[in-house]
Parts: sequence; structure tokens; C-alpha cells
Amino acid sequence: MDKSYIYQVSIREWIENDWDKGIFVPVYGERKDDKWDIFFQSYLVPADRTEEQLKTDTYDAYGLLRPGVTVNGAWDSGEAAYYKWGNNASIEPLVIKRDYNDLARDNIEIVEEFRFLFNLYYNSQSKEYVDLENDTSVVKISDDNLVSIHKRYLKSYLAIKNMALIIHIDSRCTDIVEDIFPTDSFDYRNDDNTVFYTVNIGRGHNGIQEENFSILFGKKVLFGCKLKDCNIWPYNEKKQYIEFIVGVDDNGRELHYTCDPSKLSNYFGANPDAPHYLTPIFFDSAVLSKYYSNPEKYKVDDGIIRCGTLWSLYIDNQNTGYVSAYLGDLGRNLPSEQEQYYWRGFNKALDAKLSTTKFKRDFMALPASSQSQDFVFKNTYVKTNRQFAEKAGWPLFLELDEQDRYNFEGLRIPINNSIVEMDMLVLSLVKVLLDSLNEKEIVSHLTGTYEKLVGSISKLEVWFQEKQLTGYQDHIKFLRNLQELRSSGTGHRKGKSYQKISKVFDIQKENYTETFSNILESATLFLNYISTHIEELSK
Repeated sequence: MDKSYIYQVSIREWIENDWDKGIFVPVYGERKDDKWDIFFQSYLVPADRTEEQLKTDTYDAYGLLRPGVTVNGAWDSGEAAYYKWGNNASIEPLVIKRDYNDLARDNIEIVEEFRFLFNLYYNSQSKEYVDLENDTSVVKISDDNLVSIHKRYLKSYLAIKNMALIIHIDSRCTDIVEDIFPTDSFDYRNDDNTVFYTVNIGRGHNGIQEENFSILFGKKVLFGCKLKDCNIWPYNEKKQYIEFIVGVDDNGRELHYTCDPSKLSNYFGANPDAPHYLTPIFFDSAVLSKYYSNPEKYKVDDGIIRCGTLWSLYIDNQNTGYVSAYLGDLGRNLPSEQEQYYWRGFNKALDAKLSTTKFKRDFMALPASSQSQDFVFKNTYVKTNRQFAEKAGWPLFLELDEQDRYNFEGLRIPINNSIVEMDMLVLSLVKVLLDSLNEKEIVSHLTGTYEKLVGSISKLEVWFQEKQLTGYQDHIKFLRNLQELRSSGTGHRKGKSYQKISKVFDIQKENYTETFSNILESATLFLNYISTHIEELSK
């Protein structure tokens, strides 16, 4: 007869050997299925008091850990004292279950000190606490309130506080079988005194028939890492630096060198035999995909990438097909080895050079406008709309909502040369250029009556006509073609209409970089036309 279930063999093996072997350590909650019915909770004690905690027979100290007054001595004559966590033994919670006596739904919280120490952000949708700076999920809370914490952060927290985590375990099994097992009881304590449990096996009656049952009560201790390894200031890990391609030798083989700024030469005589700090390192332009695809976190501007206010990297993104950054900047500004490896994956040995704009800005200290058509368009768009609003008293283009702002910020010369990227960029440009036209104000400034005037482009055209402008026809034609490209290409299945309009924009060559660059150039010409006629339009 298999006694492993009622003797909780798999659960005991998990407690003894596997509990803290993964990346995430379960610290609170219930695991229940056909084979498991286990509940655990945890609390912190001073590291030098774990032995006495293992010896105690209580398994519910956790429930007492809440702010309140404790009376030392007789309740009516003893000395009352307030304790942050309801005890004077320096015992603290890690996970807090908020109970509102059925007046509101219970909820699970992580103690404030842990969250503040690692500056964790709570994502309410995924029910995770996240280290945004390192893009790491630190605490996971399942739908049934099982709480697991990233072992690296948990052990660092214990180390910096010089405390240990005591995990209480309550596991129960019942099994109806023909043979009834004899009552039994046994204890277990491992060699390093970090696991202790007792198992009681008995039999009872469930109202229908007799059954076997077992109850396991246990405690497990989790200690912190060494203080020097906690990666909390001043015990931060030393920053690591990787090598990038700095050129090729006479045989065409790649030459690599570290991006560690302290090992590079500079204009003050350091490391004269090493590559210069300002050595341009070249990358496929696809390196920017990660940053464009996450506008909530990153922003790609003319000559720079920003990750909030956490870090920034000056780049040369004026050329088509590749971007570059200085070797020393890669080491100094990229925040981690992981980020450096990301860039290393796009590193190429190219016969390339800095753009004229980058060279003027960095080596001649001259102001230089962007050469790249995407930044030319965006700079012109902002400038024109600002000037128009100042003159006319209302913006020609409405400000995008926060959820739509990525359409403007993500506009770029295609970096993957794919139809998918092309469709997405056309859609974004239409939202920025056509859907954002201030139709209400335009119509309010029309003097005629137009019963069948539909669409922003038609209203814009009539407005130009009433203002007696000339030379606008090519711009209106471009805007209509752009609208048709969006409608036939991304708004609907691609068919004959798309084939026709694709010839207008020369898309059939499948050189989407050149095609969209030309579209942005035409859009910029339209904006310049508006800028040239602000006086007439604002009257």
C-alpha cells in the first residue's frame, strides 16, 4: 500500500529541498489541488534569534503582527506600551493581509519598508511589484493571493536588516482507503537547523466512513545573503563593461575593445594606446526598435535616447540604416551590463562616419538642424502649430490625448523596412496630420454655407479657397492620397485601391525607408505652406 500521500512525502521533499530553489520564493498563501492542501505565512526575526523561534510551538505569531498597545504584566495594572508591530521582540511582518471584517474585500500588501527600499512600482493589472529601473518583477501576487518574492531582492532585504525569514507551514491531507493506517507521529530537523516540522497521522470519521488524515506543522528559515553581496548602497556591485567592435585589422577581422571609460584614451593623456573615448561605434538602426516600441518608458529624440530621468544616451540617429554612439558613452551612460549586451547584439563593423549634424554639434560647437526627415517633420510640426496658435489664438492641430501621443513620438524613418512597420507609421502620421486638424475652428471661420462639406481635408480646402490662397492644390492632393493610403492599406484589406495608391507613393519597390521618408518630406512641405500663410489664415 502506498503511504506516500498520507505521509506527505512530496510536500516534505518540497519543504526540505525545493522551497527556495527557484527565482521566486513563496512567502505567503495557500497551495491547494488534488495532492496539496498547504498554507504558509512568514515573518522576520533578528538573524541571531532563529534558533529560539524554531523551538517555539506556536505557529500563529504572524496574526499578532499589527500596530497596537501591549500591556506588560497584568492587563489591569501592567505597564502599557505602543509597539509598531505589536511586540517588543523585534518580530516584523513581510506580507500583510488587510482584514476589514467583511465591510470591504480583504487585500494583500507588502510591507512598506521593502517596497520603499527597492522603489517598487505596483502594477494593479498584473498584481506585481516591479523594479522599473531594472525592468524586473519583484513580487507576484496570484489571483488566489499566493505571494512569491524574487529571491535576489528578498535575500538582500534580509541581509541589510540582519534578519531572517521564518516561514510557518500548515499542511493537511485526508484519504479514504480500505485499510486504516495506525496513528503515528514523527519530527524532522535538518542538519543546518533551517527546517523543522512535525507530522501527526491518525484516523477519523467524516460522517460517512473512516478516513486517514495527517497534519504537518513546520517552520523553515531563510537567511539573507552576505552583506557585501546585497547590491544596496554602499554595497553595490561593481559595474561591468563589455567590448564593442571598434574597427577591423589589415585582414578585415573585427577589433574589439572595452567600453569602460577609465580604460580609454582622452584629450588629457589617459591610456594613450587605447581607443579614444569618442570613437564612434556603429549599430544597425533596428537597435532603436526596443525604445520606439515602449514610449511609456523610453523617448527617442534628435540625438538622444532617454529612459525617464534614469539614464540617457547621446546617439547619432541622422543617418539611414545605422546609428552610432561614442564608445565611452556606451560604458558611462548605459546603466547595466544587460543594456550593453542589447546594444552589442546590433553592433556592426561599417565603413561609416558621423553625420554632418553630429560633427558640427560635437566638434565645432555649432548649432545644427537635424538631417533626418522624421525629426525635420516633428520639429516643423511643433513650431508651426505653436506659431499658428500664437497668431490665430487657436491651434491648427489639436493636442493628442495621452493614449495617442505615441503616434507622434514614434514617428520615424522605418528601421525594419517591413510592410507592417510602414502601415503602422502611415496610420500614426494620419492621426497626427489629418485626424488632429481642428475642424471645429476651421468650420467656424468659414463664411459660406456648405451643406455637403464632409471630412477634414475638404474643410481645409474650402478654408484655403475662402482665404484666396494659391498653390495649395498639390498639398491637398497629397493629403487625400495619404488618407487613401491609410484607408486602403491599414483600414481595410489590401486590394485594387491599395495597388493603385501604392503606385502613387512608389511603394511597390518595397523600399519603405525611402518611401516613408518622401511622405514625411511632403508632409513637411505642407506644414511649411501653412507657416508661410499664417498671416492670411489667422485673419
